[in-house]
Amino acid sequence: MAKAEAKLSFETTFRVKGKVVESVMCDCEEEGHVGVRVSRQMNRGGWAYSKEDRNTYFDVVAYSADGQYVRLRPGDWVEADVTIRGRLAHVPTGELDRRGISDGHRYEGRLSKVGDSTVEVDFGTFLAGVKGTEPETFRRSVEAEGLRKGGYVESECAVEATVIRSGSKEEILGHSRRVFPRRGHT
Repeated sequence: MAKAEAKLSFETTFRVKGKVVESVMCDCEEEGHVGVRVSRQMNRGGWAYSKEDRNTYFDVVAYSADGQYVRLRPGDWVEADVTIRGRLAHVPTGELDRRGISDGHRYEGRLSKVGDSTVEVDFGTFLAGVKGTEPETFRRSVEAEGLRKGGYVESECAVEATVIRSGSKEEILGHSRRVFPRRGHT
């Protein structure tokens, strides 16, 4: 019996705020990539990281779908939506990569949930969920790929960033101390 064609693809989107560390135009001059440094502690009361300690931040290097690579420069601050697309394939063992996210990179993840119509994968830096519309077809695809909770998968991921806004560190992180008009003005 022929192996069923597994259609276990995912798309996950999340918002990041960070500092632009690279902006690169490709050789074709029609597309490019943007690199954004994001603090790992962003939700814990601040945006602190140490450039000497890789455990305090991660970098997102993504295709710039909106052409912002032309306008952005290293040192700028941005808020962006990062979209990651991929297709799951079972691997016998794996190791989670917590260093960052890069377009075209192969990631290994661990299955944290396997249900009748959903699969959730922890890729280390991001989570991906796969939902099936037809439970029986989805179940057959999961079985054909040999996926089980606690098992490992791999995926070559396409990463795309869409810049929502750019500005100063205070504007992007929301820690602006400016009061307008100033209290002393009449």
